[in-house]
Amino acid sequence: MKNYFQKLFFLIAVLMVFPLAGLTQNRINGFVFDKETNQPLGAANILVKGTQTGSISKSNGFFELDIQEIKTVTLLISFVGYKSIELMVEPNTRNLQIYMMPTYIMGMEVVVSASRIDENIRKAPLTIQKINERQIQNSPSGDYFQDMANMRNVEVINNSMGYKIFNSRGFNTTAPLRVVQFIDGVDNQLPTINIVPGNMFGVSDIDIKNIEVISGPASALYGPNAMQGVISYTTKDPYDYPGVAVKVKGGNREYYQLQFRAAETFFNNKLGVKITGSYMSAKDWRADDPVANLYGHQIAPPPLQQKIIGSILAKPEYADFNNYVSNNPNAKIGNIMMMPGYMEKELYNGYIDNMKLSGALYYRFSKDIQARYVYRYSTGTSLYMGNNRAPLDGFYQQLHSLEFQAKGFTLKAYRSNDNTKNTYTLVGAGVNLGFASLPGVDNAFVPAYVNSIYNLSNQYTTPVTENDVNTAMQAGMISANGKWLKPGDPDWDATYDKIKNDTPPYGAHFSSRTTLYHIDGMYEYSFEIVDLNVGASYRNMHPVSEGTVYCDTLQQDGTYRKVSVSEYGGFAQAIFKLLDDNLKLYGSLRADKSENYDIQLSPRLAVIYSLNNHTFRITGQSAFRSPALTDQYQYLNKGSEIVVGNVDGFGNCYTKSSVSAYQQAFDSTLLKTTFIQAIKPEQVKSIEFGYNSTFFDKLYVDFSVYYSRYSDFIGYIRVIRPNTGIAGEQSGIDAIKSRNYTQFNVATNTDQDIDAYGAGISLGYYINDNIKAYFNYTYTNIDSAGIKDDIIPGFNTPKHKFNIGITGSNVYKNLGFAVNFKWVDDYYWQSVFASGPVPSYNTLDLQLSYGFPKLYSTFRIGGSNILNNDYIQAYAMPQIGAFYYASWTFNFDFKK
Repeated sequence: MKNYFQKLFFLIAVLMVFPLAGLTQNRINGFVFDKETNQPLGAANILVKGTQTGSISKSNGFFELDIQEIKTVTLLISFVGYKSIELMVEPNTRNLQIYMMPTYIMGMEVVVSASRIDENIRKAPLTIQKINERQIQNSPSGDYFQDMANMRNVEVINNSMGYKIFNSRGFNTTAPLRVVQFIDGVDNQLPTINIVPGNMFGVSDIDIKNIEVISGPASALYGPNAMQGVISYTTKDPYDYPGVAVKVKGGNREYYQLQFRAAETFFNNKLGVKITGSYMSAKDWRADDPVANLYGHQIAPPPLQQKIIGSILAKPEYADFNNYVSNNPNAKIGNIMMMPGYMEKELYNGYIDNMKLSGALYYRFSKDIQARYVYRYSTGTSLYMGNNRAPLDGFYQQLHSLEFQAKGFTLKAYRSNDNTKNTYTLVGAGVNLGFASLPGVDNAFVPAYVNSIYNLSNQYTTPVTENDVNTAMQAGMISANGKWLKPGDPDWDATYDKIKNDTPPYGAHFSSRTTLYHIDGMYEYSFEIVDLNVGASYRNMHPVSEGTVYCDTLQQDGTYRKVSVSEYGGFAQAIFKLLDDNLKLYGSLRADKSENYDIQLSPRLAVIYSLNNHTFRITGQSAFRSPALTDQYQYLNKGSEIVVGNVDGFGNCYTKSSVSAYQQAFDSTLLKTTFIQAIKPEQVKSIEFGYNSTFFDKLYVDFSVYYSRYSDFIGYIRVIRPNTGIAGEQSGIDAIKSRNYTQFNVATNTDQDIDAYGAGISLGYYINDNIKAYFNYTYTNIDSAGIKDDIIPGFNTPKHKFNIGITGSNVYKNLGFAVNFKWVDDYYWQSVFASGPVPSYNTLDLQLSYGFPKLYSTFRIGGSNILNNDYIQAYAMPQIGAFYYASWTFNFDFKK
């Protein structure tokens, strides 16, 4: 497989380096202006209709297009806050003057991700929202990713200050598997755990051109896991965004960030080069719940402790005590010790950092034919919460991507790999620190206990009572409590470092190196009344953990078992344009095949009708989530249990509830055997209605409502497997009786269908040319009546949330501002790691900006949650307080 992909990458590279000759070049250039003020408009989008050919106007309004067409073309000119223009232009038109009329409304942007073709956002078949470069830089909180939570139907969960996660339409999680994240069409998932990496890995915000966010199912075009949403980044290319940009940012909590971008074109704008980089460090928010963030706390004594106590009592000096116990068994040391555990602040210092580096080479053979190579490297230290809380210490991801674009055709191949490096789990660390303490603890406990029994029994001459034994236990506990390892002890550093570097069950190290290979192609063609596009893809994932995360365990021949998964897929879409484009009919179908599962079909049908200034949309579609690598092949020993994937089925076990019942009554008839069927893909079917319009040329309204039915939800169930013997037979019962068993947490599907529904509305009102007010409201709910299956994941979503804000640009002598207030309803958080209530909260964010044109720079100062109302977004997560910041961004354009 490796040689196959090496040859494939080489072939694509060869195709890219041979220019295509003999193509006629025609050039169109000109300027874009505001019709009312006659001021030039920078960053306006100019696109040749029906092609991928486009450009962005410079700060002086200038744009230039090289086209292959020899006949009249139609230019689509769009800019936020202005009426879009369709303009017929002859080839080789020079010095074109385009004047755009302000509309004071939103919703005129061109988007690509909804149908994978260029179209007006108001006529897209999905609920889609877009963030442009200006909004990214002017985010009220100072963090564009955090501000995406202000969108309707979108949630952002803070794993930590440096690792925020995107969710959409319910069933929120800190490790999302039902959404996908793309950067320039490249899947940015972390291959080891198959989740989207949020803001920790990927691209620096100084290089982001725009972000498109789809809420709801999108498997019809994006395949597996686009079950609840898509976030798609488009970065700046060196042709439209040349120059040098630098951003420096600092804030409280020891926050510091530096970003850098340099881009230039050479050889008559044929070759483009871009380099970007960023570094951030800070002191993270602290998770300090006395129950959820206490790691390694165990009430029942581990088997290891009984062995240690037995070895101590075997010493000659305890012969008299052993003789006494043989005649007075109630004086025997029983199950009396508990491991107190460690708080998160004792195991993790809370300092985070993040570094992103990227380089890209572009080559334009013509305006319609382009090749691109991109390299990205991201690394950092932050906290991640899945079925454990884990410091991602040195975790890195790197990507190589090759892309070839011709008119209507795109071919893309990439290789993504990650490495967990020094990552470890806090539960494993707490448990093993407790185990490491046991020799010292028991060597303090036993003498104190024995001495107390000696005194209470009148030197082993009289029986002891139950109260006497309890008194001896207390004496032993008092003597032992000071022997648990704690920070500052002479042996702490060496012991803890060993545990962080050792793999389970004796350590907490989380070790995996996973590689993802992907290739896809897409072709689109437009007829008079129909647009067609088709695509196909192939993917292979290959994890290497040597048995620490996956079941690639050591075999008898000395080699490790290989784990590999391949997936294939393809889609076709037709868009019929009727009634002068006022009626659009969408039909899409995608088929995906994993080597472990049957073919999955994802159809989508949509009707969009525009009447004057009103647009109505109805969409029905299906989507699915393929079981992640962890769901299929995981083998993670947490110390207290082993989390396993379930690609083949899981048997020889008892239900956990029946084992608990047996241990209370010691009645073997209470034990119930079970078999967990092999896991299969999750499914969702959804229907939604949307409406948008503008009123009075100032007010923009966008509304949507949806209903979704989920089936075959993937979750985990705890079962008990005998270490020896067979469940259901006497040998299995004997193993349970002697506690010779292991608890497993097994991936499985629920048998129950679940219905979820919601609605959202966005309002935007332009007070004048420079000031805009907005309001967003989201309602999300689940039909919880009759839910009995504990496997179903937590909905973890507020029923109501809203935000209201106002922004202003250049309101007075280059002064700008942004203010946002957000309110979130309370909800209950349920996860494998921890479950509990999340109280309602509200935040107020504020930013002030001032431009220095002569210095080519903008200074910003502001804060998120400036009233310092501490809140959590998930149970067992950190309390988030106020964050205050200041930044200075410089932009130098070589081509001005």
